[in-house]
Amino acid sequence: MRSKASPLPSSMLHSLKPSLDKVCHNSYYCWARSIQRRLIATMKTWLILLCLATTGIPSFSWEVADGKLRVAGTPSLPQDPGRTNANTKDEAGIWNFFKRAWGEFLDFVKRTSDKENEVDDESINPKQEATPLSDTSNEIKGEAATPAYTQNTDDEYFFELPKCVNATEMAVRAPTTAEPVTTPTTAVPTTCPPQKCPPLRINPWAACTNSTPEDNTKLAEALTEFTVRFYKTATRHKSRDSNFVFSPLSISTMLSNLLLGTCDETKDRLEKLLSYPKEFTCVHKALKAFSKSEALTSANAIFYQPALKLESDFRNLSKAYYQTELLPLTNNSNQAVFDINAWVNRHTGGKIKKLLDDLDSDAQMVLLNAVYFHSKWKNVFKLENTKREYFYRANLPRIKVPMMMSKKYPVASYMDHYLGAKVGRFQMSHGMSLVIIVPRALSQNLSEVEDKLSGPVFQSMMAKLETIPFKPTIVSLPKFKVDSSQDLMEIIGAMDYGFFFDANLCGISREEEVAVSGAQHRAVIQISEEGVEAAAATQVSLARSANFFEVQQPFLFSLWKDKTAPLFLGRISDPQSQ
Repeated sequence: MRSKASPLPSSMLHSLKPSLDKVCHNSYYCWARSIQRRLIATMKTWLILLCLATTGIPSFSWEVADGKLRVAGTPSLPQDPGRTNANTKDEAGIWNFFKRAWGEFLDFVKRTSDKENEVDDESINPKQEATPLSDTSNEIKGEAATPAYTQNTDDEYFFELPKCVNATEMAVRAPTTAEPVTTPTTAVPTTCPPQKCPPLRINPWAACTNSTPEDNTKLAEALTEFTVRFYKTATRHKSRDSNFVFSPLSISTMLSNLLLGTCDETKDRLEKLLSYPKEFTCVHKALKAFSKSEALTSANAIFYQPALKLESDFRNLSKAYYQTELLPLTNNSNQAVFDINAWVNRHTGGKIKKLLDDLDSDAQMVLLNAVYFHSKWKNVFKLENTKREYFYRANLPRIKVPMMMSKKYPVASYMDHYLGAKVGRFQMSHGMSLVIIVPRALSQNLSEVEDKLSGPVFQSMMAKLETIPFKPTIVSLPKFKVDSSQDLMEIIGAMDYGFFFDANLCGISREEEVAVSGAQHRAVIQISEEGVEAAAATQVSLARSANFFEVQQPFLFSLWKDKTAPLFLGRISDPQSQ
């Protein structure tokens, strides 16, 4: 039988206390400490729950107003007017009790946490110095400084936003260590002023004193390449049965005028568009010399809004190289159209009476160019020899047209087997030549020749014509007149997508966002029997194998300044249609 255990004396319990602290198994002392810890944990939980139930947790949201970012607390709910003062007083007493208790609890937790952090920091890096947050929050180069915030008396935080930051950039940069971040985030994009143009280069073409033969060769190659590219782009969406003509020299002159005011990437794109080699400093003087001809009547102008402040350098260079008139646009679009057409009529001697039909009321700047070619044959076609002969068109009925004819007209011609066409050169006054390219067979379409044409092929063709002497030839050539207007905004935009809309023209105006609103080109050519020199009365004997050059179907034509480059290029599908 087990005996009943007797309690230990109190003196023995005090002597065993240190051991009990180490070996806490079912002892009274350990049990008391366990109960104490559980009570503290329970009190913490109830204090948290009571505080949440009484006060709620404020929510925050981002707001942007007047260019400042604000963090605002949720406003308190309105009080019930039916509540009594006694109730209010009692609730205030309860609230103060819990508020003090909650504050003491938070202070206790903070002190405990700080001590633990200090111990950890000293044990890991005892000699490491703390780095201020403000010095490390923006160490990444290129980042704008994080906006600092201040608190006002209404518990609202105001953030000074960086200048010219849009909504997307602010959303990406918001989560930094230097500012409070909450979601959702909303922002109003700010409107930034236009970017100032970098300092304009000091006349990059001043290094050229006079154009050299090498410069003229570069210009001729560039013009020829541009001519073919422009022709293929412009005729891509035109009917195969339509007549067409343009002046690559005039368009290149107009765009080179614009080149004087381009900057950065726009300059490179425009030079590439015109097929100019890089650092072609003499291009403007070469063009000026090339454009001098008694056979051409050309006019260039830039109409612009008076509010657009044009750079004086651009004004002076444009007048010096291209004789460009700078004229103001009126606010009335109808009046502006009238003024532009009157200017064109005056500068072409009445040959071109109208260039524009309408104009946008918000047009800032309009480029204009008009050309009229009035050269004559070096050897006259006799009027009495002109007869109505058949002109054959693919898949269309044949038509009778006035055909200039001669049995001994001097022509330099050959058969180009690559193009599958007959090529002939006719001399004209003022050092000009008319080149005709016609398919070698009536059954052949002109489009087959057009598809094979390229800049190098065109240059090779002209180089060969220069070596072929003029021989008396039996000729039949239709009279024709062709008048074409081109919207360069559309054609140039197809050659270099979006060029006019992306163009940086800071050299034209450095204070405004200048943009080209329109670009028009019109060319007129008329070929008839008139000649500048009478035929010599010398007897010409024809060989047994006479040369023939008969143009009785759709053909290409080009007017060249001898040994240089094309002034005009076009096609005639119907000589009777203008």
